[in-house]
Amino acid sequence: MDLMDSKNVNNRIKKRSIAIAIIAHLYLAVFTLGVSLILLLVAGFITAMLLEKDISEARSSANTFNKNFPFRYFGHIFGSFQHVFYNAYSIEKDIYAAIETELKAKTPVTSLDALSISDKDKDLKNSEQRSFIKGESSPTARGTAITLILNQASFGSMRSIEWRVLAGGFVDKNAKFNLIAYSPFTIFFWIASYIRRETDLLSRVRTIYPGSYNDMDVATQVRCLHEAVFDAMIAELDKNGIDTSELKVQKMQTMNINISGGKVNMGNVVQGAMNKIGGAVKAAKA
Repeated sequence: MDLMDSKNVNNRIKKRSIAIAIIAHLYLAVFTLGVSLILLLVAGFITAMLLEKDISEARSSANTFNKNFPFRYFGHIFGSFQHVFYNAYSIEKDIYAAIETELKAKTPVTSLDALSISDKDKDLKNSEQRSFIKGESSPTARGTAITLILNQASFGSMRSIEWRVLAGGFVDKNAKFNLIAYSPFTIFFWIASYIRRETDLLSRVRTIYPGSYNDMDVATQVRCLHEAVFDAMIAELDKNGIDTSELKVQKMQTMNINISGGKVNMGNVVQGAMNKIGGAVKAAKA
């Protein structure tokens, strides 16, 4: 995954954005006798430095994080599900193998790979590493990459499997410019939460392209990955004599699509994906 790869999208700083920023700062400079330009230099430098730090960390490695946002490199979570069941013996490898086989047979995802992510929280006595399984598909034509991440855990003889599908866009140069250009007005709203590691700057400039065709492509890939995981899990648990009635009901509820009155009312998975896309679009236009 390349954070700067926008595929068929012309990723650039818009002339209108530059013109508006210049006019706004010249206007303020006149009324503040140049003080606003000093604030721009200071706030802009801090914002640019922290933003580049976040981008560099994400580009250099997807394997570490500090307290929050362990999956930020892969983008926004478009649906996260956890299923708990009882079994005296661990069937973790069997479930992963079944999911990989299902994905290979029905989707362009060719393999599931091991992924270890470490929490480098400085408040911990020792950093903590956990293991995940990752599958990736090719980015959409407009630069949105889709990633499936799975993990399993045990609590006595209770077994848990959790999976999430994430969509990650490219770093929008225009959003990056606006974040820095207007930093004197915005830095006070995010700097405290940034220091507390409750927010990051990468998500503010990373864009899932706001286009109808990209919405369709993302929703399709997200839905298909969830469908494949559900089917593989149901088949494997059934094979091991584990009750899957609850899982089947969950699948029906989350993957349901109803068409009524010319409108499509989508199930939780797709609706959640579309809500995420809408939020990303609004952030890109802001």
